Amino acid sequence: MKTSKNNNKEDAGETEVEEAQEEITETETTEEKLEKELSIAKKQLEEEKDKCLRLNAEFDNIRKRNIKERDEFIKYANEKLIQEFIDVFESLERGIENAKKADNKDKLIEGMELVYKQFKVVLEKNGLVPIKALGEKFDHRKHEAMMQTLTDEQEEDTILEEFAKGYMLNGKVIRYSKVRVSKRKGSEKESDTEIENEVK
Repeated sequence: MKTSKNNNKEDAGETEVEEAQEEITETETTEEKLEKELSIAKKQLEEEKDKCLRLNAEFDNIRKRNIKERDEFIKYANEKLIQEFIDVFESLERGIENAKKADNKDKLIEGMELVYKQFKVVLEKNGLVPIKALGEKFDHRKHEAMMQTLTDEQEEDTILEEFAKGYMLNGKVIRYSKVRVSKRKGSEKESDTEIENEVK
């Protein structure tokens, strides 16, 4: 009987040892797994960091290239216009030389008119158009009223005089026409026939 009890104690002891060994093995396996996952995470982090650095470098190169292209565009944006003005410039240069030698005033005027026409063609070709003013209805989007004249001979806000031409470039006003406009008598308290406004 004692032998049977001793055997049971030995079996129980062996089971406890085996369970302890399994726990140690499981603990070691979990640590190894965590270390492996940590190693993979570090590797992925390094890869993402490297990718981020490459993207930043690429973005910086694109930015520098865009700045260079923009500067080049600004530098040579008027190249075509300047080339067209060269002919006008040379015509004017020749006109001045001929004017120094010419005794005929009509020839001088003719030469100046030729240069004027060349100039006008180049400007119109590049989208410059004079704004219509004289006799037109005043339009604050195109005209700047410098003076007003009280009169019953014209409808109100009719442009009576143009002091300086206005211009549009490809549909955009780049200089307003400076004008005198009509004002109907009785619509103003002032007795003077002309009311001068401040120049803006």
